[in-house]
Amino acid sequence: MTGIRFTQTKLSLTGFLIVLVLAWFCYRPALSGAFQLDDISNLAGLANVKDASSATDFILSGTAGPTGRPLSLLTFALQAGQWEQGASAFLRINILIHLINALLVAACIYQLSVLRAVSRDNAVIVATATASMWVIMPLLATASLFVVQRMTTLSAMFSLLGLGAYLLARSRIVESPNRALTGMSIGVIASTLLATLSKESGLLLPVFILVLELTVLDRPSVISNRKWRIWCAIFLLLPTLAILAYLGNRMAYPEWLILRRDFNAWERLLTEAQLLWLYLQKALLGFPARLGNYQLSPEVSRSLFEPLAFVASIAWLALVAASFAWRRRYPLFALAVLWYLAGHLIESTVVPLELYFEHRNYLPMLGPLFGLCSFLLLGPAAARRLGVAVVPFYVLLSAYFLYSFASLSGEASLASRYWAHKYPDSVRAVATMATYQLAEEGPVRTLSTIDQFVIERPQFAYLRIQELNLRCIYLPDEDHGLVLEQLRRELPTVEFTYTAATMLSQLFSTTVNTSCKGVGSEIVVELAETLRGNSRFRNDPLYNQFHHKLLAGIARQQGNYDATIDHLRQAVALSPSSELNMMMVTALGGAGDYNGANAFIDSALDQLPVNPLRAVAWRRELNRLRDYIGELERYSESQQLTQPGEGQEKEKL
Repeated sequence: MTGIRFTQTKLSLTGFLIVLVLAWFCYRPALSGAFQLDDISNLAGLANVKDASSATDFILSGTAGPTGRPLSLLTFALQAGQWEQGASAFLRINILIHLINALLVAACIYQLSVLRAVSRDNAVIVATATASMWVIMPLLATASLFVVQRMTTLSAMFSLLGLGAYLLARSRIVESPNRALTGMSIGVIASTLLATLSKESGLLLPVFILVLELTVLDRPSVISNRKWRIWCAIFLLLPTLAILAYLGNRMAYPEWLILRRDFNAWERLLTEAQLLWLYLQKALLGFPARLGNYQLSPEVSRSLFEPLAFVASIAWLALVAASFAWRRRYPLFALAVLWYLAGHLIESTVVPLELYFEHRNYLPMLGPLFGLCSFLLLGPAAARRLGVAVVPFYVLLSAYFLYSFASLSGEASLASRYWAHKYPDSVRAVATMATYQLAEEGPVRTLSTIDQFVIERPQFAYLRIQELNLRCIYLPDEDHGLVLEQLRRELPTVEFTYTAATMLSQLFSTTVNTSCKGVGSEIVVELAETLRGNSRFRNDPLYNQFHHKLLAGIARQQGNYDATIDHLRQAVALSPSSELNMMMVTALGGAGDYNGANAFIDSALDQLPVNPLRAVAWRRELNRLRDYIGELERYSESQQLTQPGEGQEKEKL
């Protein structure tokens, strides 16, 4: 009997290693892919990383979340020398992180199963089966194939390390209760901190552990009930309540945010309730054509009494109630439900992010997979027979789907055309295709694509700003009156996007560097004012900051010092930033107002960001600006001393 079990364990481990190799093989075609979507905006600073100082600036410059995600940026900074070579090297690291995470998943589930009094042989079987299904799941592919989503997988890696450390320490609680509690405490605190500094979803580690303690783990008998409750309250319950309190505080969306997102907190909850079921469906059958981030945004549900919203919401409420009521009777079922929902607590509730992203399932899917594998492989005989067939079949089918999706991702130009054809109403898909058309087919084809798309979907008419920019670059002597008229008519009603701000900035740069018939900086100002008249843009603080920053740049280019300073002050009042600090100090210094520049630096030092890491970056930048002003002032004084001397020499001659 022991020999049979040993053989099963050996086969499970061998099979898992084969699946890891298979996963690498399936992901490998994507290595020829390109940077996509938010990759450039988040990582473009890598081009400026030349030494330790510039690397530190990049690491502390993150704006993707409240923490700045410095640990994730650190890993990117280590690859700065490969930035100009394209996405391949970054994708390779992403895939390796995913494979490492699969090993951590297997280790955590093995330890969890042993704690549940499952035999070590069976624990190996469940752990390797769960990790195999997880590592090959096509739904999770975007977490590795979009370069910037390393933030997701790195945060997950620290969470899994923390979970593993917690379970390992807990396994020794009978031998040394106090030492085990200390290890558990350190594991939770340290790993949550590291995971959160990679991405804010790392805050959910205590919530995940709380789910385990509520469902599949029994209270340690060697620790008194009171002491255990106090420990759980401090290290698990309080962090969970803090997250819930934060989410409750985000329920009241301001009016400008509702206009920008086109949903309020309640409507987002109703819509996400349906998307959570959709994610599960795609996890079961991850057809390549139904995956990826170029799909259309789902239709927002406005009322609980819409049929799909009602059924989805009631179903989740019923499952949560059943999970709590029967968590000890059916612990695996409760774990599957509560872990999945806990993993979506931040990104799929009321925080006003975009509605749909597949990478949000990276850790949440572990709960359902673990529950399913435990039932199929350790349950009744009939379930075990089914599991022996289902798990290998799922892995092989997923491998085929994953390979297909990765192969498409590796052909960036072809993929852009495929997604635009598959989702012709997706502005992301069509805009990405237009970018490749510009490089491969020329501006005429690109302009035709943009024009046709906007004619059929005027809510995206802000794309005409880019159309005008391309016309000024490639067709500067033609008449642009028609495009300008369309922009004047359509911008007041377009949907919100910060991309419009980027397009206006690019258009201004073009007007400075290119002589474009009938299009100068005054046209850029007019379009900016027209867009700001749109109710979706009018009261958005970040867009208004950009608006004044753009007008300050235009005023400075025109030599209007007073208007430059006025717009910069308005932008700073809306939301201070390092870029605005630089613009203000250089504008004041360029005008010779050194006292004003130093006074501004002093006031900026009194407005340090709450985030301590950002505060460090803030001080570093302001100190450099003060040095710059000092050098500028000394140079000005030397020039003043030199000029009279030259005049005296001329008099003597």
